[in-house]
Amino acid sequence: AMAVMARLGVWQLERREQRIARNADLAAKLEAAPISLNEAAAALTWPLPEDRTAVRNLAAAAAGQYDFDRQLLLVQQNYRDMPGAHLVVPLVLSGTNQAILVDRGWVPFDDVQSGRWQEYDDQRGPVTINGRLQPSQILFGQAAEQAQTEAAALPEAEWYRIDVEAIQGQMPYTLLPVYLLEAPGVDGNAALPYRIEPEVDMSEGPHMGYALQWFAFAIVAGVVYLAAVRSRL
Repeated sequence: AMAVMARLGVWQLERREQRIARNADLAAKLEAAPISLNEAAAALTWPLPEDRTAVRNLAAAAAGQYDFDRQLLLVQQNYRDMPGAHLVVPLVLSGTNQAILVDRGWVPFDDVQSGRWQEYDDQRGPVTINGRLQPSQILFGQAAEQAQTEAAALPEAEWYRIDVEAIQGQMPYTLLPVYLLEAPGVDGNAALPYRIEPEVDMSEGPHMGYALQWFAFAIVAGVVYLAAVRSRL
């Protein structure tokens, strides 16, 4: 029992080291200059979908034109405890037949219910969008195949996740395997839709505390064992 508990303590210390390394990688991404999605798309230098987590929170910029006729709603999304949805619009990259889904931000439930969410099309024409990349929120196995088939057969306006592979079925152009979380402008969230900042946790987590607990349990187990042996003798 002591050996198992001590090994669990060492495992938590290893997890802490992994978390510190992840934080260093995240800090480098947050400080790095934005990559050009147009150049990456043209050079076909995208990570494969199985490597999608490597691009999380990477700063990026994309130039193109929104396709508001195919915009989507990411439903059941809260903003400061208020219900609503996110507007997700394909941005067709300039000079290509490729697009990236852009999460433009949050709108209240009243706009969703009344249909006013379709009126946030003020960015028609060529635009350059800055933000942070996020991995596709994909399904796996049979559920993913079913979602792709349904999207191709009957285009959906409301989605519960940004599953790029499934949404691809209702788009006439190739979607990049990630999506872009649009960054707030210089005036912040002065107007709808409210841009969403990516969730960033730079803490080391509870691993050190857990490690100390496991080491303490190992010591307690040793004391109990010695006491039991002494009592029997």
